[in-house]
Amino acid sequence: MVRENKYNRYALWLCSIPGIGSTTIRALMERASGAEEIYYMEESEICRLLITSAMEKKERETAEHKSGRTQKKEQTEAGIKTSAAKRAALIARAKGDDPAQKEAELERGGIGFVCMEDAGFPDRLREIPDSPYGLYYLGGLPREDRPSVAVIGARNCSGYGREQARVYAERLAMRGITVISGMARGVDGIAGRAALDAGGDSYAVLGCGVDVVYPTENAQLYRFLREKGGILSEVPPGTQPRSTLFPMRNRLISGLSDAVLVIEARRRSGTVITVDAALEQGRDIFALPGRVSDSLSDGCNFLISQGAAIACTPDTVVEHFYGVSAEGTDMSETNRKRRLARRSELAGLEAVFFDVLGLGDVMESQFLLQRAEFIIGRRIGVEEFMSCMVSLQIRGLAREVGMGHFMGI
Repeated sequence: MVRENKYNRYALWLCSIPGIGSTTIRALMERASGAEEIYYMEESEICRLLITSAMEKKERETAEHKSGRTQKKEQTEAGIKTSAAKRAALIARAKGDDPAQKEAELERGGIGFVCMEDAGFPDRLREIPDSPYGLYYLGGLPREDRPSVAVIGARNCSGYGREQARVYAERLAMRGITVISGMARGVDGIAGRAALDAGGDSYAVLGCGVDVVYPTENAQLYRFLREKGGILSEVPPGTQPRSTLFPMRNRLISGLSDAVLVIEARRRSGTVITVDAALEQGRDIFALPGRVSDSLSDGCNFLISQGAAIACTPDTVVEHFYGVSAEGTDMSETNRKRRLARRSELAGLEAVFFDVLGLGDVMESQFLLQRAEFIIGRRIGVEEFMSCMVSLQIRGLAREVGMGHFMGI
């Protein structure tokens, strides 16, 4: 997990201004060197930058529609200037807030913050069209070196949906694939919990502040994510959930993911909104097929009819990341042969742990120790164990999946 110990206090100040969202901040950042420059900028200059950005955007949007009336154009320009003036006034008034105080408040709550100016900002989010300028988080941020899948679906899912959400998320986590969700009731919450229980990585994006537990029925999952994964939001701490925030949240769920897996969904639902955002971001879509008579499968079956990949088994998604050989063989078999070829490079305890770990299975460290001790007939110290596991990871033969869990690769 990535954890920034320092805050960009001026970016934090800018993101905490009520009524100023990422769209306004991005418009300013197109012409400013950073949030600190905005903090010391005169209100008139802020207004000028916002007007210039909005006018240029309007010109681009209307370039192919040059037949618009002059009066309508003048009214549009007047509206742009009025809106820019209001937002500039909000920013100017916020200069009475001490950025250092905002920083101290986050520190007291144990809340992390990163913005696009920071190296720790998720690269996946930098690439999406409407990237957030800043992110608040508890726990950590998703690792950049691991594939990630958004597992989403109906809140009021069926027994079939509940079971498949658990099975798919568990399998993905066991193969080192990060599970992203919205921590919502139903599919999202089940998938997030299953990934953690399998010893994998799981992160949730909220439609409220990271310090607000919503829904309350997932309070236990919230605690587990905070301890073992991460909880993220682009809105300031203390922000209560609102209907307008969830579509914004959905674009971040897909933005943090390399692919989106839909377990169950109605044709018209928030899940489909997330899929729309994912398609705009260029993400791959998988859908679990269901019976045509089940309304909760309408959305999945429709997505499949529109070209989404059919997620017949969890391995369908796994193979998307780890590949299938030219002969049509699952790459896990190719990897198994590669591992066996490198077996001769190992000796002593490293060879024992290599054999016990196998390929693809996730094992808790205590279980690994017990099996290895049974094979060699003696106790293995913690330092000795960690030295062997570090060596296997350096050689590319093992990976730590979650804290204290390892898998052979």
